[in-house]
Amino acid sequence: MKNNLELTWEELKIPYPTKGFNFVTTDEIKADESIVDQENALATLEFGLQLGAKGYNMYVSGNDQKTIFDYMLGRLQEKANQRNVPPDMCYIYNFESPSTPKVIWLHPGDGMRFKNDMKEFRQFLINELSDRLDSIEAEKKRHKLIDELDDKKEEILLELKQYAKTTGFQVKLTEDGIGFIPLDLEGEPLSMESYDKLENSEKHVIEDSLEKLSEFSENVLNEVKDVEKLYEQYMDDVDENIILNEVGYYIKHLKEQYGRYNKVNQYLDDIMNDILEDIKIFSSSGNGENQEIKSIFPGIGNSGITDKVNHYNVNVLINNEQLEGAPIVTSRDLNHGRLIGRMHIDTEVSSSHADFNQITAGMLHQANGGYLLLYVKDLLDYPGAFDLIRRTLKTGEVSLESIGGTNSINTIGLTPEAIPVNFKVILVGDYEIYHLLTEMDLSFKELFKINIDFKETITSDELSIMNMASQIRALCDKEELPPVTYEGVLQLVEYSHRLAESQDKMSANLQPMMDLVREASVFAQGEITKENVVKARQMKMLFKDTLQKNIEEKYAKNIFLVDVAGKKVGQINGLAVYEVGDFAFGRPVRITATTYRGKSGVVDIEGAVGLSGSIHSKGVQIITGFLGNHFAQNYPLSLCGKICFEQSYGGVDGDSASSAELYAILSSLSEVPLKQGIAVTGSINQYGQIQPVGGINDKIEGFYRVCKQKGLTGKQGVMIPDQNKSDLVLDEEVIKAVEQGKFHIYAITSFKEGIEVLTGVSATQVEERVALKLKKYSIDNVEKVSRLKMKKNSKLK
Repeated sequence: MKNNLELTWEELKIPYPTKGFNFVTTDEIKADESIVDQENALATLEFGLQLGAKGYNMYVSGNDQKTIFDYMLGRLQEKANQRNVPPDMCYIYNFESPSTPKVIWLHPGDGMRFKNDMKEFRQFLINELSDRLDSIEAEKKRHKLIDELDDKKEEILLELKQYAKTTGFQVKLTEDGIGFIPLDLEGEPLSMESYDKLENSEKHVIEDSLEKLSEFSENVLNEVKDVEKLYEQYMDDVDENIILNEVGYYIKHLKEQYGRYNKVNQYLDDIMNDILEDIKIFSSSGNGENQEIKSIFPGIGNSGITDKVNHYNVNVLINNEQLEGAPIVTSRDLNHGRLIGRMHIDTEVSSSHADFNQITAGMLHQANGGYLLLYVKDLLDYPGAFDLIRRTLKTGEVSLESIGGTNSINTIGLTPEAIPVNFKVILVGDYEIYHLLTEMDLSFKELFKINIDFKETITSDELSIMNMASQIRALCDKEELPPVTYEGVLQLVEYSHRLAESQDKMSANLQPMMDLVREASVFAQGEITKENVVKARQMKMLFKDTLQKNIEEKYAKNIFLVDVAGKKVGQINGLAVYEVGDFAFGRPVRITATTYRGKSGVVDIEGAVGLSGSIHSKGVQIITGFLGNHFAQNYPLSLCGKICFEQSYGGVDGDSASSAELYAILSSLSEVPLKQGIAVTGSINQYGQIQPVGGINDKIEGFYRVCKQKGLTGKQGVMIPDQNKSDLVLDEEVIKAVEQGKFHIYAITSFKEGIEVLTGVSATQVEERVALKLKKYSIDNVEKVSRLKMKKNSKLK
């Protein structure tokens, strides 16, 4: 005869909606990656996206982080398209402080245009300016100056010749300089032979005249040098005027293009001043000697100019020319350089040279004016990454630290100007990390004022199931997988219920179902069917089955002692869940209890030896509280009870076995045996009410497998809290066994219902027997105390 506490097999089946599904395969429905039954989270998300004030960054938590991340990415793209494109970000040379490059902001696209225009300007200075210096007009001016110089020099030399003639000398120009030859009376050059025949007095006259002539010629030569210097300056002026005209015209043209930017205007003025300060480096490139060398070796001859004009480059860090709306930046690689950019170093033999042109942007630059979307676990995987983002959010600036050579003494470092940035950070993670961050970092909640928490489970209704089917269609389209049949979708829905441990709810985490679709596609032939999904689930469980079979063998060989038939006093089968990696499986654990008179109450043996967790120890204390409240209102509770998890050598925690422990204590006190074919799970409170527990499906299936291995008798089953009925999503084999009466599941609300199922005796009878035993313990204890007092008093007399 069926117990009214026993669940029917129909109550174990998931009540799927029967209306609204008219597709054969997912090919017949529309792909949709939206999120359903998360109204609160989505409303908070929209609210957070509207807030642009400082500190309103968002932390989004949930189990299905990939789906949340993908949804956030899609939503941000919609939002970003409605916003303005941020300006281009550039570094330029700082003429006042070369080690601190300046930042300039230009309209989207102007950054690269300005860079290219400045590149043309530099090429003009290096290659074309020399052509202007060698133009026909410039050559004419130079030749005219050369002719004028020659005439001036000729006039000065003529004066010298005339003076020399008056003093009796002839001027002779040689490669070594100017020479003087004395003349005879007829005005002819005096030979050495003739000079030697002269009187000494005549020779002294010639020598005195030569000395005066030498002094005069020295003055003449100085005058020639002065004239040459003057005309050299005239020649330089020709080059400078050409350079000023040509460069000035180019600078004027650039100002016409970019004059609306004040910093660019100032930068162009700085370039002009820089050229004027070192104009000779440009004019010297046009002389004939350099041109001749350049004609033979075009790659050399302008290194000085090249080094100088390198300062006139524009380093475009961020080019937003192709961007439509605000940027959205995301990456799984969050190392230091990826976040804030890098400064490349040119290493030479004895020094390292840092050039502002070698600075590259990081994600924090790229996200300016938009959004930075990251997985929080990725952020925490890279040391210092979270601190970089936190510092940037606090200061509103990105600072690129100077990097020098590691082995060199001479290091030319750069400290680029800090760049102001403004972006919204969205972190996707789980709630545990959010709680940890708020506990460890007092500023975290100030920086991430918006916390969005997606529910772990969603309502199992027509909308949610169709949403899952639409998500499956999207996956199949994206990864070119076969479509899934309607029955296959329902099998996936059942798997979702199992993950949620609920008949009414589905798991909000879609990724395990998506993985199952991928795995089932291996067995599919044209379509992914229910059978393919079932087979994929079986493959997924092979590792778990191996572990379970190893344990079952130990039960079969009585290595693990457990009875699944008969009755025993003070002995019961509790249920435990063991986790190995991603797998969880249940197994029965023999719990024994012994009771005798004493004062210690119920003692947990595991706790006494340090193998019990705090929650389990609390459950044992609750049992003592229940016994005192229920049985010791009229006399003191005099009891010593010992509870033990047999063959348990690891830690025990949780209170899900507290009801089973109570039944073992009551059985020991009443001496009423318990059915060993019924395993028990559920916690109890001090008033004897049964409370729900977790892992209910694994526990039931674990005991069923042991019973099946030892032999099903038709009297075996599991007793669970009534509140756990809606959590039952059992394996089909277990449901079939219940339908055939080979296995039973009882749902109870109080210890009285439980004791009746386990003993077949009314709860009143068991309570009376327990009360008598506890009363006897108490009376015996009172009598013992009285005898001791009397004995003590007699000794005193």
